[in-house]
Amino acid sequence: MDRRGEKMNKSIIYLSYFAIYTLLLLFFGKSGFKVTNNARDYFVAGNSLGLASSIFSFCATWFSAASMQGVTGTVYAYGISTVLYSIVPWLLGAVLLMVMSGKIREYDIMTLPEFFYYRYDSRFLQALGGGAVSVIYTLYIVIQIRGFGIVMSELLDISYMFAIVLIYLFIIYTTFGGLYSVSKSHRLNFMLVVLGVVLAAFVVLKETGGIYSIYENSMMINTRPFPGFLHVTEEGGMVHLSAKGQMPPLLLFTSFFGWGLGLSSTPQYAIRIVAAKDDMTAKKMIFYSLIALILLYTGLVIIGMGGRTIIPSIDSIRSVDEVFPHLINNVLYSPLSGLIFIGIIAASISSADSQLLIASSGFTYDIYKNLINNSIDDDRFLNLNRAFIFAVGTAALLLAIKPPDSLLIYGGYIWGFFSSTFLIPLYGGLFWKKSEKEAAVASFAAGLLAFGVMMLRGGKDMIHPSFPGVIASAITFFSVSAFLNMKRRGVDEA
Repeated sequence: MDRRGEKMNKSIIYLSYFAIYTLLLLFFGKSGFKVTNNARDYFVAGNSLGLASSIFSFCATWFSAASMQGVTGTVYAYGISTVLYSIVPWLLGAVLLMVMSGKIREYDIMTLPEFFYYRYDSRFLQALGGGAVSVIYTLYIVIQIRGFGIVMSELLDISYMFAIVLIYLFIIYTTFGGLYSVSKSHRLNFMLVVLGVVLAAFVVLKETGGIYSIYENSMMINTRPFPGFLHVTEEGGMVHLSAKGQMPPLLLFTSFFGWGLGLSSTPQYAIRIVAAKDDMTAKKMIFYSLIALILLYTGLVIIGMGGRTIIPSIDSIRSVDEVFPHLINNVLYSPLSGLIFIGIIAASISSADSQLLIASSGFTYDIYKNLINNSIDDDRFLNLNRAFIFAVGTAALLLAIKPPDSLLIYGGYIWGFFSSTFLIPLYGGLFWKKSEKEAAVASFAAGLLAFGVMMLRGGKDMIHPSFPGVIASAITFFSVSAFLNMKRRGVDEA
């Protein structure tokens, strides 16, 4: 069979898998429409999710294209240092989620910005948080759309533009039913993600001869991973903790302030905690999810490191995000490739629908219902959410036409925004009784300013931009709170 015929056969096989996946997604996604009657159903599934549903939804929301494609491709390019840059901070951030889970469930909230209203008695701060959530999550959805577009265009041999329109339609459909629909589809998507990672890791281990063989061969790699990549890998760099200086220790340390602290303060995980049926379910959800995620990331490291030993340089790609699809379709193609392909796209869809729901809540609940029309009836409110979901999805689709170069780095900036703005008012409000409203607003502004200045510098310093953002936010928060408390004591004594 000639190359053109082989490519067509591959596309037909992939298309068959995709058609089956589409039918399953349509089936799972429709269930939420029947049981969603009000805002609480729509945003937090009536605070009723059991342990299994919570774990599936938490993991599916977490394991996005930034993980599936970003981590795998970055491991391929930089080696084991990627674990310190992203995976370790993520897992440490999840530990903080476990610490705060019981505290945040004491507040009867449906969105994370609503916590700011209850804790600080500030509708302004709730609206400020809601506006930030709507904008930043619109930008974050671009990651999932780009990830899906790369995979579909690679494997089905279709245009990137047509591919991203497909995910746009999928996420709009599943999100319209609210968290009930999203959590149902997460069961399907996360099982496919697990299957995809396990199969891909198995294929790589079989091809390379095992983990020790991967380690030995990766020590000798001294090529540029793909054309246009900034660095040529030094011998031993793939197993060096800082990639022989390509990922400087200062960058690895400060990345925790973006990825780790950002994860611990983002709405999508806080809402999973709130949506669980009770406190113990929320804690178990995080614990068991971490075990599953550690195993999955082990698989991705095997795929990235093993893939580099099989093909030390890929001439036909231009981004780390293209590595995984290229390996599966061209280097390690097998009868299992179709299932792996579905697992990759399931990671994009399962995160995008969660993020779209969060973006919608920021405007409709934290701004519109909070400030403009507090008495809106349930039907009109749900329809408003669906209209805004359509608008946000469309905006993200347009932004994805010219996407960022690296999903992983871009995602770190998104999370860095939340650590610079939400982290201190959130945890300070939960664990420090003397926290003040004015301090929360000031710390949000100070963190945003410091983060913004670092972003405008364009990465000239090998410091994650969230590092000064978190420091500025923390100093401002505790200084202003201390000043106001001292002033209040002086008034009382007088």
